[in-house]
Amino acid sequence: MNGDAASVEQALNSGDIHALLKVWEDFNRGETWREASASGSDQVRASAAHFLAEVSEVAALEALRANAKAVELLTARRWYVIKSAREAGATWAQIGEALGITKEAAHDFYSRKIEEQEEPDPHHVAAARAVLEDAKEN
Repeated sequence: MNGDAASVEQALNSGDIHALLKVWEDFNRGETWREASASGSDQVRASAAHFLAEVSEVAALEALRANAKAVELLTARRWYVIKSAREAGATWAQIGEALGITKEAAHDFYSRKIEEQEEPDPHHVAAARAVLEDAKEN
């Protein structure tokens, strides 16, 4: 296997969602090919060996760290997408359904994220708050 521990560590220390997802995928693909190799035919084992030589070696704990960081990044950016959905006319019920949560939970999440913002641009904060105004209507 490639075994480029430095590139895995660099991905884990980055804020790059694509690099984190690559670490996650390399681990999962490696596991799949190792399982196939263990129980497959000679041809499958040869294919697995070829593939495994091309991907980075990723330990399970590294994959879990990448997963946790990716989830953290995606969740942190969620409020921007909620804001866009509201500005495009989506209801809180629709947003909650898309996220697999209640409309109240979606609204509460968005409201908390606004409170956490340290945005110096009052117009930006005002625009973000504007999508909360008609929450009781939806």
